[in-house]
Amino acid sequence: MADHRIIAAGLTRQKYRGLVYGIAGLAILGLLAGFVLDQHFAGTIIYLLGAWTAGGIAVLAPMLSEATLQDERDWELHNRASGILIGVTMLIGLSMLPALYVLDAGSYIEITGTVSGVIFTLSALFLLYGVCLGIAKRRI
Repeated sequence: MADHRIIAAGLTRQKYRGLVYGIAGLAILGLLAGFVLDQHFAGTIIYLLGAWTAGGIAVLAPMLSEATLQDERDWELHNRASGILIGVTMLIGLSMLPALYVLDAGSYIEITGTVSGVIFTLSALFLLYGVCLGIAKRRI
């Protein structure tokens, strides 16, 4: 069986990060340029190609390279950032959503489609987090 690690030979941690962030940055610029130039479809295609390419490199390069592209510091930082994101979102959601529903029921405010979309998105985020946490627990 062939060793696929030679594909990423010579890839350093700095080149890896520069490549992933560079492609992602170009993808975002392509999306913005498409918006500014009224070429929404072309901008979207550029963005999607760049995002999938950067994501693919971010996932596959550490598996295919002999160099250490990610270590425990990266995982610790990722875990801390994820925990802070979920905690802040939970704090804002739990402190505001019940009040919004009570005010809506009393006809003081109206929950618009946009607000309903945000509530749905946050709910989906927490459900997905719970599923991912369950998968992670089973794998450990």
